[in-house]
Amino acid sequence: MPKPTLTPIDVDAYLEELYGLSDSDLLLEANSVATDFSSWLSAKFVLTTDEANYLGTYTEKVNKFYGYLFAAAFLTRGPISFPAIPANPAPRRIKETRANLFGNISFNDSAQDLDGSVEVNVEFSLL
Repeated sequence: MPKPTLTPIDVDAYLEELYGLSDSDLLLEANSVATDFSSWLSAKFVLTTDEANYLGTYTEKVNKFYGYLFAAAFLTRGPISFPAIPANPAPRRIKETRANLFGNISFNDSAQDLDGSVEVNVEFSLL
């Protein structure tokens, strides 16, 4: 099966597949995305040249930040809203990425597990 593209429909389909994994397999994916968000995204999705170039501008700090956000959502099987990246033809405008994090997580002492979920909403803006 070919890799999906980075579109809202393909991201939703990928998340459905991802959230069907066992807890241990999902933990492996969470570790992978937390380690290097850009590399994980490139390995899982077909990226356009512009998308790959944009991810290449992420510093290590930004890469870790997004990786940890997505890992938190993965571990709770929380929703991730990932809209289409806006086209940015020449002359280029500054592209801004925003990630909003929502959730309520608590530690369930009797189950020794986390209860609740984390939701990540990604937004793109051209400034």
